[in-house]
Amino acid sequence: MITITDYIVQHPSTLFIVVPVSLLVAAFLFITRWPRPRPVQIRRADRFRQDKIPPNLDTIVIGSGSGGSTVANLLAQSGQRVLVLEQHSVTGGCTHSFRESGCEYDTGLHYVSKAMSNRTKRAGAIMDFMSQGKQLWTPFSTHTPYDEIVFPSDKYVKEGAPNEWSHKFYDGFDRTVDSVTSSIDPQDYDLKERVKTYLDICLDVHNGFVALGIFRLLPKWLKFLVKDKVERLYKYGALSVRDVQHAVLNLGYSSDQLLRNCPNAPEENEVDPSVRRMKAVLTHPVGDYAVQPREATFAAHGVTMAHYVNGGAYTVGATQGISTRLTSVVRSFGGEALIDATVRSIIVEDGRAVGVRVSNTDELEEASDINEVPTVEVRAKNVVCATSVYNLYRRMLPQDLHTVKKFNDPSKCTIRQSNGHVFLFCKIRGDPDEIMLPKNNIWYFNGYDLDSAFDEYFANPTEVRPPTVYIGFPCTKDVSWKHRFPGISSAILISDGLYEWFEKWADKPVRNRGEDYLEFKDKLTRHLMDILCEFVPQVKGRIEHYHLGTPLSECTFLASYRGGSYGTQCVPEMFAPRNREWTTTPYTEIPGLYLAGSDAFLPSVTGAMYGGCLSASAVLGTGGTLRLGYAILSHLAENLRKEDPKLSRLESFRLAIKKFLE
Repeated sequence: MITITDYIVQHPSTLFIVVPVSLLVAAFLFITRWPRPRPVQIRRADRFRQDKIPPNLDTIVIGSGSGGSTVANLLAQSGQRVLVLEQHSVTGGCTHSFRESGCEYDTGLHYVSKAMSNRTKRAGAIMDFMSQGKQLWTPFSTHTPYDEIVFPSDKYVKEGAPNEWSHKFYDGFDRTVDSVTSSIDPQDYDLKERVKTYLDICLDVHNGFVALGIFRLLPKWLKFLVKDKVERLYKYGALSVRDVQHAVLNLGYSSDQLLRNCPNAPEENEVDPSVRRMKAVLTHPVGDYAVQPREATFAAHGVTMAHYVNGGAYTVGATQGISTRLTSVVRSFGGEALIDATVRSIIVEDGRAVGVRVSNTDELEEASDINEVPTVEVRAKNVVCATSVYNLYRRMLPQDLHTVKKFNDPSKCTIRQSNGHVFLFCKIRGDPDEIMLPKNNIWYFNGYDLDSAFDEYFANPTEVRPPTVYIGFPCTKDVSWKHRFPGISSAILISDGLYEWFEKWADKPVRNRGEDYLEFKDKLTRHLMDILCEFVPQVKGRIEHYHLGTPLSECTFLASYRGGSYGTQCVPEMFAPRNREWTTTPYTEIPGLYLAGSDAFLPSVTGAMYGGCLSASAVLGTGGTLRLGYAILSHLAENLRKEDPKLSRLESFRLAIKKFLE
């Protein structure tokens, strides 16, 4: 009997078939080998104690926001033992929620794109995969707008055109175009076509960020596949929102003309009444990245505009549930998530990150001398910082490292942290339906000349209304609210707030910063209350409790660097060649050290989640990324087959790839 070995010896040419086939089979088996899901006990994180630290850690994740929870979850599901360290008393970062005076408030997740609520879309599939189907969402109704922008009275309007103070954004490209042009100047067909071009350019920017994400995932020898699209994105990144609006809405530029030579917009305010209004209305997602039009990069603006073009969604139950569910999966794979754990420094030995030094947050807050507070060394193969690039390079790493010196050198790094915000949390007496609270978000803009509105507010915040204010009602978006809080409603208002206004109180004790601090907060509160009661008058006399948070609150509860809400400030310099090693990337120069969250990709809950995905890919390497990608695509394909049982496995997988790249 001839053995296989004998046959190959007699017919050596068969090696040219056997070897490649064997390699393909081995590669397939490797890629498709993914740990099975394990039973998950959903519970909140424990307080940090040394005996709670699992042995033989693969990765430590600093921060448990959207990015930190994502990277920890994906690494754990890949088979790693992961430890998540959160300095606050709850996990979640900007997705955490809190209760006060018998009411619940979200803090940073106020809505996401409708795609997050759809398990057969990229964002929804990733979240569904991470939460093992446990995180539920409710899409906003298609019958009502997802966003409404309201303005104070303004008489400067074209003759014969409507003088509307409210402008609505609906799901769907065409519905939004029809809605905003009808409320501004329905007879100006040239303007309508230019608005379509403007939104097409926003979609082009969105596609550029999809390409950038793929670029970060691909090995070096394949990056050429998307390099042109990434370079196109960087060209958009170099332009300001104001300049793009002038080129498209005033001059009728196409996207290609824009990228060849975008002219600078005039310094003066817009004189055409309809174009003036349209520019302000199309600046509407400015609150999601918090930079005024003349300074904001169009890359951030365009991707945000496109992100919500098909509407929004909100969590079922508290937003806190996201991190609780994701970190519970980490625990099921032998890892842990611990709160009250402040990382004081990252341990770097022989040029490699090998662990962290941790103290209890409560002990640090109570200590008269923080140097006397004991630290615990925790070692791991990898460290992921998911709490901003600024905390990493200015607080956690040894300051004598070459890469830290480069980050702090203005000639080699010109990015800066984003501005902060002022938050007004309100408890309202009454059922949300009975008092007819809006189901959509409201954005208040203090006039159609937004750059002027920003300048005036930043110069005199106690006497001038904020340029933009977000007004949201979690009680009308969360379908479980009425069951959990009967007879109670809630509202949150958010406006811009500079850390510099509050810096003199930064060293004062929390909740005891002095009467002058409270007086300053009262003046800011008055503006927000006036705006709320003006545009939602049914809440008058029903507000039972309110509380104002400031950038100092973000420092205390979110460990934000100088109160920044969105990581890196979204200005054109963010995408300059010298800054690309610091932002929109999960990599650092230090082996074993990675970034996650908004600084690894983009601001926002979804952007930070994608940053966590990129970070997981960086930690796992090319082979691990292939396995992770296959696992997520298989999950998406399974969801597609549930939606359409007629799909074969091959058809569903091909469709999953297509949807993932949309």
